[in-house]
Amino acid sequence: MRPSPNHTDDLGNLIVGNGVCRMITTFPLNKVQRLRKQATKAAEATRDGPERWSKSVRDPMEVLAVFKPLHIKEGYVLRAYQFREGGNGNGFVWAMPIASVFPEPEVCPRLEGTFLEPPKPPAALDDFMEAIDGDGSPWSYLCASLLCRELHEFGAMWHGCQWSTHTILEGNPCTHKPGKRRLSGSSSQDPGTWTWHESEPGQWKPQVAEDGNTITVTFFTYSGLGQESICQISDIFHRGVYLFKTHHKEIAVGTGGYVF
Repeated sequence: MRPSPNHTDDLGNLIVGNGVCRMITTFPLNKVQRLRKQATKAAEATRDGPERWSKSVRDPMEVLAVFKPLHIKEGYVLRAYQFREGGNGNGFVWAMPIASVFPEPEVCPRLEGTFLEPPKPPAALDDFMEAIDGDGSPWSYLCASLLCRELHEFGAMWHGCQWSTHTILEGNPCTHKPGKRRLSGSSSQDPGTWTWHESEPGQWKPQVAEDGNTITVTFFTYSGLGQESICQISDIFHRGVYLFKTHHKEIAVGTGGYVF
């Protein structure tokens, strides 16, 4: 017998044949935007401070506190160094045992081969997401995707900013809709000037797909940095683990753009 065609039921389940393959949960954009705004405020670097590397006066644990479904694993803490040079800045966050020493940057080993060669405390984990845990809800995995990017942008200033140039989308930013303002910063006003490398998504809202022990967070972003682009970001988690693998795909480019 030929299997039934795939379709989605009213609860968001993807039906394959006669069985449920996975559960898909979508989230309203305003909820995601509020979270990003709070996290950005908690991660913002102070303009005044020593040049080059120093200990950050901002606490990355305050960024984690914004993401209510997430918490640090017992016995660990997040700490950060701050880099400043000529108005530019970048932070670097580490997860490390609470009882371990957090050395001054000038006496700390450096992460050679990495941009700016940041100080890495001897006891620090290779990836701070290894120390992050959550309540297991679909929202917690989307929070983990956002937390990771906000902490990588921790302390960023001017040329150090990258993730903050991305706007998470809930629809096609190059299509004008009556009563709705065009995406701020978009100079490609004519949808016909965009080049699509992929078909336009049928569903734009941030979503979490659960398929057995595999959790996939997917969302779309717009950025005008360098060249206007729309990107699809997919983060793959193993259930119960908040360290993830990410896939970044540019699905469309416009004719506008900017540089700092």
